[in-house]
Amino acid sequence: MRLILARHGNTFGPEDRVVWVGARSDLPLVGKGRAQAAAIGTALLSRGMVPTRIHAGPLQRTVQTAAIAAEAMGLCAAALTITPELREIDYGCWEGRSNAEIRAAHGDSAIDGWQQDSVFPEGFCWSPPEGEIRAQWQAFLARLPLDRDETVLVISSNGIYRVIAQGFGIPAADAKMDTGALSILHLSPDRITVACWNARPGDLPHS
Repeated sequence: MRLILARHGNTFGPEDRVVWVGARSDLPLVGKGRAQAAAIGTALLSRGMVPTRIHAGPLQRTVQTAAIAAEAMGLCAAALTITPELREIDYGCWEGRSNAEIRAAHGDSAIDGWQQDSVFPEGFCWSPPEGEIRAQWQAFLARLPLDRDETVLVISSNGIYRVIAQGFGIPAADAKMDTGALSILHLSPDRITVACWNARPGDLPHS
């Protein structure tokens, strides 16, 4: 099975104050985010990677990204499933704050550890815990047809992808996924192969 991971599109415009948004911040896509979502669908269509099913987290930004990408590929609404396990992380007392505000309140160590090396911060009420995120991901994978020649598109958040990336052999320092970026994995019941990680849609390999 080919598993394509996509991060949702942008939720902040050029003049917006950029803050941490997670499970409690249900922002819609801005214009650039909608263009990124369309680019995902266009790239997958042009490369012969149209999915048979799409799974998206339940927030507006992931659902909208999925719906716009699906439309660009000519897929109907029935191809999309809202999947609770793909809901973003609740960033606790960091939610709604800028990087500068977090640094002023809590210092540099925890935020640098996460941003540079994907070290899950402790003591800031992030939820669910790191181990639970991995367990939810494994439960989701267990429902996928790993033994079939099928393509599945997943749309979630950078936080979720950072937590699960090391399970695919991605170095922690390289685990970040940019908005509108894609990663491609090939899965079988006993093996995972990473074809690319954090690629722009236009840079994807052809199938």
